[in-house]
Amino acid sequence: RARRRPRPHPVFGSVPGVLRLSPSRSTPRAMFASFAARATAATPRRAPTSRETRRSAPGNNRNRARSVRAGSLREDLFGAGSPSIPPKRLRSKVSIVGTGQVGLACAYSMINQGTARELVLHDVPSKLDALEAEVEDLRHGAEFVQQISIKATCDFKDTANSDIVIIPAGARQREGESRLDLVARNVAIFESIVPPIAAASPDAVLLILTNPCDVMTHVATHISGFAPNKVIGTGTALDTSRFRALLAEYLDVDSGSVHGMVLGEHGDSSVAVWSQCTVGGVRLMDVYPGIGTESAEEGLKNIHADVVNAAGRIIQRKGYTNWALGLTVTNIAKCILRDERHVLPLSVPAFGKHGIDVDVRLSLPAMLGSEGVLEVLNMPLTETEQEAIRRSAATLAEVQSKIVFGRQ
Repeated sequence: RARRRPRPHPVFGSVPGVLRLSPSRSTPRAMFASFAARATAATPRRAPTSRETRRSAPGNNRNRARSVRAGSLREDLFGAGSPSIPPKRLRSKVSIVGTGQVGLACAYSMINQGTARELVLHDVPSKLDALEAEVEDLRHGAEFVQQISIKATCDFKDTANSDIVIIPAGARQREGESRLDLVARNVAIFESIVPPIAAASPDAVLLILTNPCDVMTHVATHISGFAPNKVIGTGTALDTSRFRALLAEYLDVDSGSVHGMVLGEHGDSSVAVWSQCTVGGVRLMDVYPGIGTESAEEGLKNIHADVVNAAGRIIQRKGYTNWALGLTVTNIAKCILRDERHVLPLSVPAFGKHGIDVDVRLSLPAMLGSEGVLEVLNMPLTETEQEAIRRSAATLAEVQSKIVFGRQ
């Protein structure tokens, strides 16, 4: 009779050279023994090195862990020589100067989102011990995030060649202290930290968080000597996020479907741009002309006031705001490092925009990329909104006019 061909194996088929197990080796132990035997036969053996010969000699294994050189395990794993250094575009570096609650929230958010490959946290020498403990704590979660190098320091030289330097450092407003007095104290702080930052990273983008944000962005530009597009304030980016979140909550819709901006000063004189606010592509003013006016329904009328007062409410109850600002800063940093060219409301030079005739920084919709602010969007505003923007600019100009540099 004709010889019957063997049926193909259900897993390995009948490809020549592919390992198949015989019925006599059907147990799990026999299966792994068969794999090991064939793998050993297929893998050529190299001659042992002199180090391996010494390790395998009798009596050499007892204290092996203590006798091996520090670098030898790495050489055994990867071979001799230094690791290749990735191109600069893959070695993004961010430094944070000032590591209070806001600075640490920024660091934590960026580590979680894999924003940069290198993160430097800088603070004054008296806080270095606590900062090193924070960094050690962060490093212990390395298994759960993308690879990142984190360093604590009190030396500005360690921030050298940063792509972005984030500056939340500054004094807190004391009870009963005027905003102008707060500005004077923060100007003195900036005069001590901005020059060494600029010297160490002359090509960096400076991202200013210190309050009052718009005024301190103007101060940082003056002290650093950087091009205006390379010094950016977070401005109303967080106010805008709060605005969208509150409006989405009021309308019971996802905040990603709500588009609208808060412009002007990051503070009491900010302007909610209702005329350009949309939900799912529908302009709210087209379906509800009274929006943003005194005739609006009560819930809508109070949304902007809730945005303006949000920080005060939180500070009164927990002492500071940090988490949402950390997420906001991470989003801005990603736009810069990845050249995403997103349009965000940021504190930028406003002279000539919407009839502003003073040299101030305030929030306008700005396209953000690897070189900082690339363009400022010409957003159509109603006459009422333009007047509010100009009043906001006048408020900032009055504060700026009283700044005295060189007091420290």
